[in-house]
Amino acid sequence: MELILPKSKKAREKFDRIITAADNLFYERGYHKASVADITAAAEVAVGTFYLYFPDKLSLYHYILFDYQNRIKHYINDRMGNAKSRREKERVGLMAWLEFVNNNPHTYGIIWQSIDVDKSLFVDYYKKFSKSYEKGLIKDQDQLIDMDYEDLSLILMGISSFLGLKVMLHERRLSQDEIESMADSMMKIFYNGLFTL
Repeated sequence: MELILPKSKKAREKFDRIITAADNLFYERGYHKASVADITAAAEVAVGTFYLYFPDKLSLYHYILFDYQNRIKHYINDRMGNAKSRREKERVGLMAWLEFVNNNPHTYGIIWQSIDVDKSLFVDYYKKFSKSYEKGLIKDQDQLIDMDYEDLSLILMGISSFLGLKVMLHERRLSQDEIESMADSMMKIFYNGLFTL
């Protein structure tokens, strides 16, 4: 999606207010109930200012969704930079994801409603993450059991996703110790297996 991004400081401030207002309203009311007029009123900008940057509300939603995707990817990759083994990468990556959700409580509200806004957005969002994850697993396949790495990427994403949901459902910021405890519980299963018999 090609957008005309603002160049001046004042224009950037208005653009950022539009993004913040839309993020809040999409989270609070949902995409379909938040109008462009609602967004611009909350951002304290003229409706015409909105159309300088976005042709429609769907384009704005695209921008916000893929901004989340990029921020999540960079947040996780930045923290995984020094991890050597696959085990270490999984723990650091899971911790980073849980921290991101803890610090960005709108994450699930924005991402998961994409299935209702445009199912292809939801599918594309998760396919991109899965492909990227799969490449990392293949790179470290000598440290992993022999299995379909696309399946493994989806399994690991599912685990991370629902542990992140647990963070969100607390409706409060978790401490770093609580996040580490969640990650350690998951790593215990990875290390030792799930079943005793």
